[in-house]
Amino acid sequence: MRGLFVDIFIICAIIADMITEKIAFVFPGQGSQYIGMARDLYDNFDVVRHTFEQVSDISHKNIADACFNGPADVLNKPELTSLGTFAHSVSVARIVESAFNMPLYEIGYAIVGHSMGQYSALQCAGSLSMKDAVHLLSARSNYMSMAGKGGGGMACIVGLDKETVEKCLLAATNKGYAAISNLNSRTQFTISGQNEALDAVVARAKTMGAKLAKRLNVAVPAHCALMENAEKSLRNFLNTIDVQAPKTNWFSNQTAMVMSNPQDVKDALANQMSHGVNWVQIMENFPEYNITRAYEFGPGRTLTGLINRANVGCQAKNTDNLGNVRAMLGELERCIVR
Repeated sequence: MRGLFVDIFIICAIIADMITEKIAFVFPGQGSQYIGMARDLYDNFDVVRHTFEQVSDISHKNIADACFNGPADVLNKPELTSLGTFAHSVSVARIVESAFNMPLYEIGYAIVGHSMGQYSALQCAGSLSMKDAVHLLSARSNYMSMAGKGGGGMACIVGLDKETVEKCLLAATNKGYAAISNLNSRTQFTISGQNEALDAVVARAKTMGAKLAKRLNVAVPAHCALMENAEKSLRNFLNTIDVQAPKTNWFSNQTAMVMSNPQDVKDALANQMSHGVNWVQIMENFPEYNITRAYEFGPGRTLTGLINRANVGCQAKNTDNLGNVRAMLGELERCIVR
């Protein structure tokens, strides 16, 4: 009899843990793409093929061909990068929804995106329709490309703290504009700006002891003041879009706080064009919401690495291939009470 009570106690404890565990689904932005992304998922799940077909039909572009076959100069075009990453991310969400017969926002305590990943997150949070999300991403890419015609790009600096990176920015004096655009962790930053200024900052960062300082393969200076015209254009377009309140917790990239008012969401998407992504603060807010598990939906494992290294009590895993997706489904099966 005593053994039975012990077993019942253990079962109750397990169920309590399952009910109280808070899961975040996180969506990467541009830069994680690679040729062949999502191909194994496409070959094994009807819902993935349907998702890619939807995005292709709405955008009038062959997104699957760009993702699976490239070449790199095609996939790396801003619009195809955005739409390919979006299709990959939403496809994984559709696999989960199909497996558990419920929308992702009923499974995830939080749905969070990094940069353009915010659009993937909003679509899966019930805030944006598939059609509107695709149209917004296409418009966003075009606005950014037009605003970036004056020249510029982005660079990554790893291994320095923010104060030191700000000192490195002084190297851009008289060479053009450069500013921190993404705060990815306490020691990982993205810099956006004009070409000569970025080269000077990268060179200074190397002399200051950065573990990594290099230009990124990005043709536009995203998330900085050089995108102000793009912000205005996107804001006008957003005024024509029906944005619903996210049906679960959705974090603004700028404030790192949860937003629910549709107009606030629109403003956040527009502001994101000329303001940085405060990803480090979003991660550091996870303990406040008792988020202990995260799954990255989309190509690569950039956000997975950032979350695991942030020491915020949250274990993250990526799902960018068939094996990882199947492993995730098994883990979710054990932690979702239905």
